Amino acid sequence: MRRFLFVIISLLSLVMVKAQEPNSGVSQQNVFHGEIVSKEGNGGIADGYVLLILDGKIFKTTASDKKGHFSMKNVPDGNYIVEVTCLGYQSVSDSLKIKGSTRRNFQLIEEAKELGEVTVVADRSQIVKRTANGEVFYLSSAAKKMSNPFRALQEIPAIISDANTSSVKTLDGKAPLILINGNMVNSGIGPISPADIESVEVVNSVSARYLQEGVTSILNIKLKRHTKPYLWLEGATRHEIPVGNGFGVGYFEVGNHKISLYGRAAYHYKYHEDVESSVNRTNTGYKQTYDQSTRNDTHKWIGELLLKYLITSNDYFAAQFYDSYNSTEGKSLAQGNYLTDISQLYGFQSFDKNKSNILTTSLYYKHSFSKSSDLELRLAYNFNKNDYSANRVDYYDEQQVDANTLYNNKRHSGSFNIDYSKEYANNSSLIAGSHSTLIMDDIDNAIGENPLFKHHSYNQYVYVGYGGSFKQLRYNASIGMEGIWAKAGEASYSYFRPRGNVSMTWIANKHNSVRLSYQLTNMAPNVAYLNPYNTSTDSLFVSLGNPNLKPQMTHYASMSYTLNVGKLYFIPTVGYKYVSDVIENYGYSDGGIYYSTYANTGHFSRVSAGADLSYRFKWGRVYAGGGWKADRYMGQDAKNSAYASFGFNAQVKNFSFYGDVDYNSRDYTALACTRYKHPSVANLQVNFNFTPDFYMGVCLQHLTGEYQSKVTTVDGSFHSVIENHYKDQKFRPWVILRYTFRKNAEKKHKLGKVLNSTEEGISILKK
Repeated sequence: MRRFLFVIISLLSLVMVKAQEPNSGVSQQNVFHGEIVSKEGNGGIADGYVLLILDGKIFKTTASDKKGHFSMKNVPDGNYIVEVTCLGYQSVSDSLKIKGSTRRNFQLIEEAKELGEVTVVADRSQIVKRTANGEVFYLSSAAKKMSNPFRALQEIPAIISDANTSSVKTLDGKAPLILINGNMVNSGIGPISPADIESVEVVNSVSARYLQEGVTSILNIKLKRHTKPYLWLEGATRHEIPVGNGFGVGYFEVGNHKISLYGRAAYHYKYHEDVESSVNRTNTGYKQTYDQSTRNDTHKWIGELLLKYLITSNDYFAAQFYDSYNSTEGKSLAQGNYLTDISQLYGFQSFDKNKSNILTTSLYYKHSFSKSSDLELRLAYNFNKNDYSANRVDYYDEQQVDANTLYNNKRHSGSFNIDYSKEYANNSSLIAGSHSTLIMDDIDNAIGENPLFKHHSYNQYVYVGYGGSFKQLRYNASIGMEGIWAKAGEASYSYFRPRGNVSMTWIANKHNSVRLSYQLTNMAPNVAYLNPYNTSTDSLFVSLGNPNLKPQMTHYASMSYTLNVGKLYFIPTVGYKYVSDVIENYGYSDGGIYYSTYANTGHFSRVSAGADLSYRFKWGRVYAGGGWKADRYMGQDAKNSAYASFGFNAQVKNFSFYGDVDYNSRDYTALACTRYKHPSVANLQVNFNFTPDFYMGVCLQHLTGEYQSKVTTVDGSFHSVIENHYKDQKFRPWVILRYTFRKNAEKKHKLGKVLNSTEEGISILKK
């Protein structure tokens, strides 16, 4: 512990020394100001960008107001290059000597040509630049003036940004991989000042580089680069009323463009996560009916430190330490009847504990051979520990049946990634790389005579990709090959599996485009599906894994059309998914006991169609989406379902209003159907900003009523119907407070949070 504190104090001291290095020769009185006007006599030009360049680097930037006025304060005396740009006009560049306050006016000439992929319009935020794999968006001047980056990102029509939870998801509800200037990050959006955001790219068809990590979409935020010291602090706390689900979190980042230290500490709790269930089960020789009450309490702590250092203009280094601890305690009570040839009173009570700890350390290095050629290296080590215990007592009239289970599990894992990328002058690009991963799992069933179950695997993945354009066509293709050598208990196996992605976008004109994409992935089963030991304490239900499982392979093809006209964004999509060697529940009955395990059951296919619509108003944004899915398992008829979503955000002076609704009609597996009553999300929220950096919010959750589900399982003689009422997901409010402090936020280190822990930890519980 003393060594750890010494390391923290040393890092903070180093960062503060570096951050406080003085910048000589700066006059606090110099002002560079003027006007940007149209040469055609159309008056002042709003949202024109003025860049001061010193020694080949951007020193300061600003934008003109509605009348074309601009101003920069605290500009040192010296010789500069000044550049003035604005969409719809030709750029101007000139030399400038500043000595004292200086005024300069600029006349810009209108530009009426189409710029390859986009057409020049007055409002840059209405531009959507198409690529082979996604779209590039730009923030409005109003969004750039905000203090919260998550609020600013609410303008982007292809994502849903939540400022209260500091999270971002795509329109299909999935969390994208976050990149900053193309570098991998985890929660690195928070420290960003919206004024620094140059563009936001949303990638919906990812390359082979990311397929192995299970990435389905990417959000890449491109930033400007600045200098000088900066400090960023943020704290937030949110709690339900009455107390049920809440968190407290604190962040900091201190440094300059050369070196910075980022940290966070968070605590999350869930009290009384209650579920009331009605269970009806029948099998050969018995019928069982009972009402069950389940309560879970969860606590989670997270601590993280990340050091980022710009060694030279071409060399970056980062080091991360991450610690997570999670504890869940649950208990269940049930009462009902058990019918065989006689009727008996039946009931049970159970208790379980699940504790997990994840320790991660990571190193990252990036070398830029040129502005268009980069090499990235990532090295990571993880140690995970998981302890699971459960006790259950079943009562049949006066008969009592006890069952206990205890698992002590450990995982050591490491990875080493090499990634190379190069962009060419003809707008084409090349990527190539190698990812190596080693996992060593120990599953110790401490009760009973079962031997230690060991699962060891080595994974080697290589990939290459190329992208470019031809006239109005943008294309990208990548392919990878994955080799896995593994041993699960007594079963040993090795196999090779391909991964790949092909995407083409045809840009018809400035408003319309069509994208075709195909993706090939494969997913190896994790240790929870391989563990051959029973994890259930139910005397009539046995749950175990299958160490002979092999990976399932997924083919997915889609076609989408994108229409953007001004502030309207509309994208309908159709898709087809085919999964071979699909991993699904497989069950059988023996002596009245139902055994649930997993098997590669053959194939599965899904046809889907849906659409998403977004429109931005002066006061905010409204978005909606929905679609239909038809799932078909081998030997079964198609199973249909539908989903829908709606949301809005609005700004009225110091008040912000948010609304979200998400509904899914049902989900399927090969053996079960889950039907849902009421939307899973139906929230209305209002925030009040006391200052731009401090606000309080109140949210009303589940306005449409208590969330409920009905799960029907049929497998031979086994038939089960479970109706669940989620008591913690009903109408109830929560309150949030969030405060952000920024000092010289525009000067922050722009490497981004290049490291993140993708390790979820070892667990025997299926998710």
